Amino acid sequence: MNVGVVGCGFISGIHVNAWRDVGLTVTAACDLNEKAAIEFTKDWKIPKHYTSLTEMLKNEDLFAISVCVPPRFHADVAIQALEAGCNIVVEKPFTVNTGEAKKLLATLEKSTGKMTIIHSQLYEHSIYSAMKKVKAGEIGQVVGMDVTVLHSPDEIMAGDKNHWCHKLAGGRFGENLPHPIYLLQAFLGKLDIKSVLTDKLGNNDWMPIDELRVILESGKNKFGTIHISFNAPGHDRTVVSASIYGTGGTIHADIYPVSTLFVSKPGRGILHFGNVAQQAKIWGAYIKNIITKRKTPRYYSISHARIIKAFVESLSGNGSPLVTPEMGYENIKVVEEICKIIDEKRVPKKEKPVS
Repeated sequence: MNVGVVGCGFISGIHVNAWRDVGLTVTAACDLNEKAAIEFTKDWKIPKHYTSLTEMLKNEDLFAISVCVPPRFHADVAIQALEAGCNIVVEKPFTVNTGEAKKLLATLEKSTGKMTIIHSQLYEHSIYSAMKKVKAGEIGQVVGMDVTVLHSPDEIMAGDKNHWCHKLAGGRFGENLPHPIYLLQAFLGKLDIKSVLTDKLGNNDWMPIDELRVILESGKNKFGTIHISFNAPGHDRTVVSASIYGTGGTIHADIYPVSTLFVSKPGRGILHFGNVAQQAKIWGAYIKNIITKRKTPRYYSISHARIIKAFVESLSGNGSPLVTPEMGYENIKVVEEICKIIDEKRVPKKEKPVS
């Protein structure tokens, strides 16, 4: 079975490795920038390149397509692929708003193709293990969760004033909010927005807001918080972590750049055999991938591999996809609401004329 990739940026190579990991062949890549398409297919040893999705769908017998273009093109590319009967894997965010999401879901319902979305941080080693521990009841009933995302001012997207992310609803936050939102949804369930706080601390003039804190509620007295900053020290630094609070303990997970997991329970610190064994298991998995696949985490994402493998297996009637279209829609719904509030806050208020 053959696969095509649409969009030839860095993340596309992660998809190529994930497809190859499950035994499928990437036979074509498409990008409007022909130079980028030629370089990508050469670097990844892909037979053909295209600058037209229509031509690629016409000329290639494709089982599936990875949608790796900027978010504002997700819906158009995904809809065209579904109308051609292709299965699709869409990078997050699912779409840029609920209006486009509804159109895409309507097309999906009529298509023979199926779809999954890359909610990558859910299936990194630390969070994947945390989900298993929560389901096993290791920290009792989950009552809250905090997600922290720290970027430096020169982070690759934020630091480029011409980057497409700044044109999204919510600006740079519109691109990375899906991550903490789907993490909270996985552990807390349906979310309602309680408070959105913003501030401007940095010197990037093209970012009118560079600090964000969000408080969300799930059910009664179950809260989640998000803190995203673009003022962390260090060159192009990104740190992502989460703390999950239960009635019987707490799980702290570092997601990026290094995956770690620690469980703390009343009367017991984090330095105990269970945590040491868990961390050894996580690091062992990284080392195994590097040795067996000869790929570092920069080019091989275990989360992408897990999501795509489960998707391929589900198409054969073996299990279910890890991320469903419905999950993608619920994610975008909350992101859209937060971004609307962000945009209202970042629009300069007009001064009243002096009478």
